[in-house]
Amino acid sequence: MTEESTARRRELGTELRLLRKKQNMSGHHLGRRLEWAPSNISRLETGVRPLPLVDVAVFLASCGASKDERERLLALAKSTEDLYWVRPYFDKLTDPLRSLVIQENLTNSMINYEPLVIPGLLQTEAYARTAFEWDGRYVRDKVDLLVKARMDRQALLHRRIPPGCTFFVHERALRSVVGDSAVMHEQLLSLVLSGNLRHCMIRVVPESASAIRMLGNTFAIMEFADHPAVAYTDTYAAGLFIDDRPAVESYYNVAARLEQHALSGSDSRAWLVQLASEYERAKE
Repeated sequence: MTEESTARRRELGTELRLLRKKQNMSGHHLGRRLEWAPSNISRLETGVRPLPLVDVAVFLASCGASKDERERLLALAKSTEDLYWVRPYFDKLTDPLRSLVIQENLTNSMINYEPLVIPGLLQTEAYARTAFEWDGRYVRDKVDLLVKARMDRQALLHRRIPPGCTFFVHERALRSVVGDSAVMHEQLLSLVLSGNLRHCMIRVVPESASAIRMLGNTFAIMEFADHPAVAYTDTYAAGLFIDDRPAVESYYNVAARLEQHALSGSDSRAWLVQLASEYERAKE
């Protein structure tokens, strides 16, 4: 049976693999240089093998890591957080979006719930830019970088073998005007098109679903072929990855409630088309 990994160990392993590939080295070549078995390299890079700090330091040195890369990845290796792993937004060594992208690109399937905004993976550029500008945490140049990163992140849905994604989006997120009616009209049309992708299901959670009204936190459950699922939730100050099994199960329980109360895929598509028409009339 495959040993369980965690989100932190998978991210560190992915970063080490990318660093090795940047040096055009095979795992076999690096293994010979370090006198490690190739299987140990593979297990380390997939996050299965524990990551002793000294092994990470030797790996980084052998792959010619820059000072910034060494500083960032050694800090990641030193972390003792595993079951609840916090990625703060105000730490210069941390890039929470990079952490999220790594996990998303390793998933086989994903369940996402958004009560207040359109999910980032489904946002149009105009919607994303306005949302970041309203956020208040970022200067203009940073907003440009964040918008580009969000658009690049959406390539996940269009790769050759994409993960299966189910997006539960609350009605209040769809009726909350970000920018103006023109921005919202474009955004709703984009949602309709995304919902037609074979691997992408968008389900509207209506305001009338009173049992869901108290579920105010966004979350995602990411599932993997060889590792247990991880839950992710986002706050103003940090992103939080959760590997603790009972906690992840509690998110599955929430997802089951959403499944029960959300509109079906076809009804959601019709609902989105109707709302897009309302925004189109409002912009005239």
